[in-house]
Amino acid sequence: MRIETYSYRFAEDILSSPKFISIHTELLDICKNCPIPVYRGKSNEQPDKDIVQQIMNTYFKLQFKKLGWEAEPLATPKDNEDDLKADFRKTFDKNGSKITLQIEVEFGNIASSYRNYFKFQLSYSYGLTDIGVLIVPSTNLANRVDSGVASFEKAIREIPQAKLSVTVPILVIGLFDKDINGNKLPEWDVRQTGVSIDTAKNKNRLVSQEHNNMVQSYIDKL
Repeated sequence: MRIETYSYRFAEDILSSPKFISIHTELLDICKNCPIPVYRGKSNEQPDKDIVQQIMNTYFKLQFKKLGWEAEPLATPKDNEDDLKADFRKTFDKNGSKITLQIEVEFGNIASSYRNYFKFQLSYSYGLTDIGVLIVPSTNLANRVDSGVASFEKAIREIPQAKLSVTVPILVIGLFDKDINGNKLPEWDVRQTGVSIDTAKNKNRLVSQEHNNMVQSYIDKL
C-alpha cells in the first residue's frame, strides 16, 4: 500500500519525536505492508467491488497482536456500564516516558467513523489513551470495497470541523491502492490461490482457520 497521513492536534509531531519515533515507524510499516486483496467476481451485481476487506482486517489483527497490542480493549473503565470496545491499544514506555495509543481500523460504512471519534474521545477523557490512530482506505480503495465506506479524504475533512468536541490527538493513516502518479500498485489475486469466496471473506467458523492461515502465510513472506 501507499500511505498518506493526517495529523490532528499534533499527533504526528508527538510520535515523530526522538522518544517515540520507533512507534511511528512500527505503525507506518504495518500499514505499508497491508495487502490489496482482490477477489474478482466477489459480487456479480457490482463487478467493481473486488476488494475483500475481511482479509485486510485479519492482516491488521494478526500483525498488531504479534507486536503485543491488546485486541478489543474497552473504550471506558471496566466498571462503566458501557462496554464499548476499541480495536487495539498498547502502552509504550520509552526512556521513562509512557504513551498509550488506541487504534481503529475502519473498512465499514461512514457512520462507523463517527463512533470511532467518539471512542477516541471517551478513552482520552478517562485517561485510557493519549493518541488515537484511525486507519482508513482512500476513496478509490473504499469504492472497491463497497458502497458508502468511510474514507481517508472524508475523515480529514470531518475531524477538524469537530475541534470543539474532539480534543484527543488523532493520527489518520490512509491506505491507497495507487501510486502518486495514479498507477495501480501490485495486488494480491486471492482467487488464484484456490480459496473460496467464503474463506476469503471469513464467512463462518468452518473456514475461519483456513482464512487465518492464508493471511498468516502472506505475512510470513514479508
